[in-house]
Amino acid sequence: MNCRIVGLCGARPSRATRRVSKLERLILPSSKENDDTFTSLAEGSTDSAAVKEYYDDWAKDYDQTLDDWEYRTPADAAALICPQLSTGNRILDVGCGTGLFAAEVRQRIEAEIHGVDISDASLAIAEKRGCYRGLTQHDLQNLPLPFEDNSFDGIGCVGVLTYIEDIGGLMKDFCRIVRSGGHIVFTQRDDRWAEKEFDAHIAQLESEDIWTPLHISEPKPYLPKNKDFADEIKVIHVLCRVR
Repeated sequence: MNCRIVGLCGARPSRATRRVSKLERLILPSSKENDDTFTSLAEGSTDSAAVKEYYDDWAKDYDQTLDDWEYRTPADAAALICPQLSTGNRILDVGCGTGLFAAEVRQRIEAEIHGVDISDASLAIAEKRGCYRGLTQHDLQNLPLPFEDNSFDGIGCVGVLTYIEDIGGLMKDFCRIVRSGGHIVFTQRDDRWAEKEFDAHIAQLESEDIWTPLHISEPKPYLPKNKDFADEIKVIHVLCRVR
């Protein structure tokens, strides 16, 4: 199943400048100024090997970069799902990265959090954060995910779905993993919402009596301190209950 358990529980530009430059190549719309190496990632690549390589390379600077840009999406997602959770619930952080979403959940409720991500370097940082009971290295495009049916009370998937080809298949697998009555929170950039047919994916699982959408937010700030994102690209939060 191609998964691995990682753990339990002129002048040289400044480091900050290099960090910002690399992130822009990943998330800004493609242009002639972008390094050709990262053009597909700028468009939200579904090339798993390229995504893994990029996030492995970026992991050590990831938290600081996002903090500099006042990235609040993990906090907003945690605030949306945590009122639906109970102490001791099992939560799967899908595409957990360095653990920003898990840290926000732990500030709000005592839960047993597990994480899964493609990036080994990001998982190593997530393990040091001390929020997780277990961490698994796995390509999210390789379905089914390596977890048993009905084994979690909730899922969080924050800032991940741009990199997924079979979004409907992954969402359906979320509902396999989460017990009936459990909750799923996920996000997607507003500039990719229609392109990736999110309304149709959400409606399809509702029509199949698999989940009930509880909340679809208006677009919210994504990277407020990034001049290219502040007023141009925002993020939508979705909360669903598994039937």
